Amino acid sequence: MFAVVFMRGAERDARAIASPEQLLGALTPYDQADQTGDWSNGHLLIVQALTFNTASSQHEQTPTRCAETGRVIAAWARLDNRAELAAALGLDLNDSCTDPVLILAAHRKWGGDCASRLEGDFSFVIYDPARDDLFAARDSLGARPLFYSIDNNRAVIATTAALFQALNEPSPTPSREWIARNFIGQQTDTSKTAYENIWKLPPAHHLRVEKSGTSKPVEYFTFEDTAPWHTERDDRWLAPYRDAFHRATETRLRSAYLVGAESSGGLDSSTIIAHAAKKTWHGIPDFHCFGICHLEQEPEVILQTALYCGLKHTHILTTPDYHTEAAHLTRAIKTLGYPPEHRHATFHIPLFELCTQLGVRTLLSGYGGDEIVTNQAGFLGREYLRRGAYGALLRELPGPAPMRALRLVRMLARQGLRGQRPFPPAPPTPLFAQNILRRDVLEAFGLDEIWPSRERNRNAARSVNELLLGNPAFKTMRVGRLEGCAVIANSYKIEYRWPLFDRQLIAQYLRTPAVEKRSRHLGRYLHRRACEGTIPEQILWKPGKDLGGFVNFDPERKLAPPNVEVTAFPLIADLIDTQKLNQHINALKLAQSDMTQWANSHAQRNSLRILGEMCHWINVL
Repeated sequence: MFAVVFMRGAERDARAIASPEQLLGALTPYDQADQTGDWSNGHLLIVQALTFNTASSQHEQTPTRCAETGRVIAAWARLDNRAELAAALGLDLNDSCTDPVLILAAHRKWGGDCASRLEGDFSFVIYDPARDDLFAARDSLGARPLFYSIDNNRAVIATTAALFQALNEPSPTPSREWIARNFIGQQTDTSKTAYENIWKLPPAHHLRVEKSGTSKPVEYFTFEDTAPWHTERDDRWLAPYRDAFHRATETRLRSAYLVGAESSGGLDSSTIIAHAAKKTWHGIPDFHCFGICHLEQEPEVILQTALYCGLKHTHILTTPDYHTEAAHLTRAIKTLGYPPEHRHATFHIPLFELCTQLGVRTLLSGYGGDEIVTNQAGFLGREYLRRGAYGALLRELPGPAPMRALRLVRMLARQGLRGQRPFPPAPPTPLFAQNILRRDVLEAFGLDEIWPSRERNRNAARSVNELLLGNPAFKTMRVGRLEGCAVIANSYKIEYRWPLFDRQLIAQYLRTPAVEKRSRHLGRYLHRRACEGTIPEQILWKPGKDLGGFVNFDPERKLAPPNVEVTAFPLIADLIDTQKLNQHINALKLAQSDMTQWANSHAQRNSLRILGEMCHWINVL
């Protein structure tokens, strides 16, 4: 974690904005750093807090300064292509050749193009004294956040928005649009934040900040649909995908501490565990798996994977609390600066606490598969239609031959020879459809256009890959989950790693023909075939994700309305339709007394949960 204050106007001491102690306190509210440091030349102040993970991280300086060029870097980084970089840069690869040293050398050789050559999870800022400017960059998938605020007098860049509360300046103003988006569960902007005039550097972007002039993010990488067109499967595509999956997993095992993994018993987490457990430096005996179970069949499938892979340590936490505990929410706000945009950041805190007790500092997650590389590829039939590949479509439809022929005739009648008819409109999520915002608020921020825009994008897609790349779950919504989980886990000295959100793995998937990705009714087909023999067959070939109903549900504990008076928070009350809010409260009370109504109270539960979180946030500002 790091923070940079750069004075752009009249020569002023950067410490007038904040002292190193102030910045460090905001970066490490739970004293999680193993090493801290600062560097200043008067109009620039850099403060860094480092949590050790890899062996090379224990050799890092905080911050790191190049003796030859005088350039200084503050980085929160783990590079996965260290050997390739060292070879290209002419450096000897050893533990003292740290990731920041590699990034500095890459910046010296390639300048602004350096970020595109880095694989891994990173955010960093480099100060160049010769140019007296800053260069900042963020990784391609957005695993490490980078926040900034720039005006004519100063630039402040940090890995957490909580930093801006520590400055000797007026407190930042909460964003009404961000709050409104929370109430509909649609944080779809990768540059806006919870505060006015504080921005996020989007994934795959870099930013140059000079003493004068404007500073705008520049995109350095974008994923592309490069799949060739085939209608026949060919096993030659399996090995490249399998190799990419194995490499994505193995590169994320570099650690000087114990490595563990989340386990849901599903395809994604199970296949990661199966390969990772036998490749860690400490081996299977010290590999830990962690699961949070609230469905009937979850413990069974989690233990099936553990038994199949010979794992000795599987920790199953039961009866999770669906409403964030006040202490957990406070921790999220103190570390991230606002309530997390995705619930898993706080929902997994019990796992972080257990990891800390066991000495596990690296936690693998299967998140990211559904978004791209293990998705269902349900668009395959439409892609066949649009290409006029009726024979291939007939072959891939489920059922016996007569039924498939009838289905094809119906599809042609419904969609036309080229599948140009729009999709049937997808219903909005319950949280969106039953939101508690005022109508004029929805219109003012363009929120009422979110679903029509999605429908237009969905109908414009021509292939499986195009649909996935435009899917908000991958394009925008992943960012909030990644950065929230990364920052909050870091407060427990834990580094989250997501093998399925690997740039090279995703690129390999996108260059694989669509026919390899689905077989009739069975999606995730490429990943299933690539992982045959590594996990139990009933998990590998399970067609759906149903794991039964909820167990030990306590309505009093998990459905209680927040104990808040909305009128005490004018910023929030101004966004809320009071009539809608009262309807939600009454519906929730009914669900508490009549459990048959519980399944229909999803929107009410989440709306009131979000209301409580927003009020708690405003209260602690």
